[in-house]
Amino acid sequence: MNFRLLLISGCLLAIVIGCGEPRPEGLPELYPATITVTQDGSPLAGAAVTLLPQDAALARWPAGGTTDSSGVVTLHTYSTYPGAPAGTFKVTVSKTITEGEPRPTHPGADATPAELSAYDRAMKTGNFEVFQVVAAEHRMPSTTKLSIDVTPSGPNQFTLDVGPAVKEKEVNASASARSTEEYRPMGE
Repeated sequence: MNFRLLLISGCLLAIVIGCGEPRPEGLPELYPATITVTQDGSPLAGAAVTLLPQDAALARWPAGGTTDSSGVVTLHTYSTYPGAPAGTFKVTVSKTITEGEPRPTHPGADATPAELSAYDRAMKTGNFEVFQVVAAEHRMPSTTKLSIDVTPSGPNQFTLDVGPAVKEKEVNASASARSTEEYRPMGE
């Protein structure tokens, strides 16, 4: 009987205290918030959304996320903690598309030198172009007019429209099918 009571108490304590990573020291109270991003009135899926706090004290707590197929992003702070701190934020939105061959995927932080070399070769000799589809004024912190006010009382559900689609080539992110003879490995 005592063992059963101890087990139930332990489970209840784990639920109350919670499991997982501890919150970083100084992390402010976070409030649930979503943003629906539209482009010329239609949902914009796959867009990166970043909040830029107007209060310098919040600058160390980056918040944002990526929109889903409905154009909705549920905001997270440090990409881990649900919600955003209370405050006024400028908002930047960006999204790229790739045309041509599929853009190579980076092999990750634990990649071997051979994997990194293969990725480097694919990036430099591939045949793809990368385009920004959101106007520069909404991608740049210095020019965005998009903003939200997250409040403790909520409901913190916002809709932002980034206007008509653009197609601005990202020259540094595009590859133009250079021959393997022209290829120069990283570091050379």
